Amino acid sequence: MKKLLIAALLSTCPIAKAGEIGHQGGGAFNPGDFFAPPEGLILALYGNHYLTTALRDSAGNQLTGFDVSNTRIDLDIEVESIQIIPMLIWSPGFKLLAADVSTLIMPIVGQTSLAADLSALGSGIRIDEEVWGFQDSYVQPLWLTWRTQEWDFSVSYGFWAPTGTYDPAAIDNTGAGFWSHVFRASTAWSLHDQRQTLLNASLAYETNSDKKGLDLTPGDHLTLDVGMKHVFNPSFEAGVFGFGQWQTTDDTGFNAAAPDTHDRLFGAGLYAAWWFVPQKASLLLRHVVEFGARDRFEGRSTALGINYVF
Repeated sequence: MKKLLIAALLSTCPIAKAGEIGHQGGGAFNPGDFFAPPEGLILALYGNHYLTTALRDSAGNQLTGFDVSNTRIDLDIEVESIQIIPMLIWSPGFKLLAADVSTLIMPIVGQTSLAADLSALGSGIRIDEEVWGFQDSYVQPLWLTWRTQEWDFSVSYGFWAPTGTYDPAAIDNTGAGFWSHVFRASTAWSLHDQRQTLLNASLAYETNSDKKGLDLTPGDHLTLDVGMKHVFNPSFEAGVFGFGQWQTTDDTGFNAAAPDTHDRLFGAGLYAAWWFVPQKASLLLRHVVEFGARDRFEGRSTALGINYVF
């Protein structure tokens, strides 16, 4: 009977009632990667591992339990995700408005597992779910880059397509169930056209469509990325980066659980790349730590990738 009570109370759990987040994450690109080469084809394959045990409430406190009908429900949760991310960047070598033109395509396949322990009244429930499949995909059909002796500038439009499975009544979804449109502007500075040390900043704005099967439109998000990289020699480069992400508009619709609660997230990371074939092929390792989250999970991720330039 106690376990049945916990199961009934689970429907009121803040995990299900938290505000919606968007698709676009901060710290997704290394410094300098906001600007594609003037001409060429880049193929990349990344493996990314994300782990979190911290779900933050709207005040930034870690959620360890909640009260329902004068009953305390203790919560211990862990979310782990493993993604395989192929990426294609194509710069055909022609110009538009004096800018180099590029295109990016990034499908994602991966596994996400959720483990949660809920306990109350001396009894507990273990939730252990794992799902594998195609997730939502990112396409950036318009990407323009202007270059001067010391500065690079770029603007882009991209969208997240709901290629993952989504059913509002299911717990084994691989996608978010909505489209997102991302508008980005980036700049970078390096001294004397050397591109040896580069400082960059990028601002992205994401707006979302209605969520499939629900009267719910997730709020817009603003993401600021900053970073620095240094090329030590033709075979090795490394850099640091950080980001901040803020929800800027309310979730809307009848099914919006907390429409006036806006999530946020900060993060910092570092990366290193070894060009074992200079200017042609590289291995890359990157690590990102999230902090300052509100109304969302907060964790860390590690990625290993290989790039080849044709």
